[in-house]
Amino acid sequence: MMYTFSLLLSFANLLYLSAGSSKWFFDSNFSKPDPPMLVAEYYANFVQHKWDATGISNIASGTIYANLEVGRLRMDLTHDGVVASSLFDYSNANQDGTVPNYMYTLAPTTASNGTCAQYTVVPAYPLFTPDILIQSEATFVGLVNDDLFYVHREPLNAWDVLIAASISATVYVDSNNTLVRMDFSTPMLNTFTTTRLFNIKANRPANNLFDNPCPEVPVDSGARRTT
Repeated sequence: MMYTFSLLLSFANLLYLSAGSSKWFFDSNFSKPDPPMLVAEYYANFVQHKWDATGISNIASGTIYANLEVGRLRMDLTHDGVVASSLFDYSNANQDGTVPNYMYTLAPTTASNGTCAQYTVVPAYPLFTPDILIQSEATFVGLVNDDLFYVHREPLNAWDVLIAASISATVYVDSNNTLVRMDFSTPMLNTFTTTRLFNIKANRPANNLFDNPCPEVPVDSGARRTT
């Protein structure tokens, strides 16, 4: 009797699940989800690959810090023997979507004297607000499997966001509404960047982590680049 009851209960659960909505493209019960609020302040490890029409192909790894209170995003990274800390100052963003970017670099070795530079850039990793997907009316583009760091990870929700007139990003969000991957593209130099986050800590990083490493360096002479 108990076995029969368990079978009936399992069958009822199956019917309930099949009667719900689906996010898979070609299911008959597909229903577009509403954009979620994101975890917007955090620090995490990342890997990133960027390439463009000039022949650049950079693969970097490091740590990323996002803090909305100070309006800054910091990326500490290493690639090709270079160690650098890159600070993006979104609190002083320009109307065209570019932001001041301060770079403190140790190259060609960590024994080298540090050098400072400041640029005006199209950043390949935005500082998002929690409601960015809602306010930008992001488009749901489906469920995506991405097992680069985690085997058998549940599918990620992918959303397309238009950051500026010519800057597009696809944001990949897990079941905790945490951004775990972002693909960025722009016609400027035919640039594409893909970034994956892991070891994510959903806390606001300390404000003093975002102090300008190059406070006395003038802005690069009108340069525009993606980074």
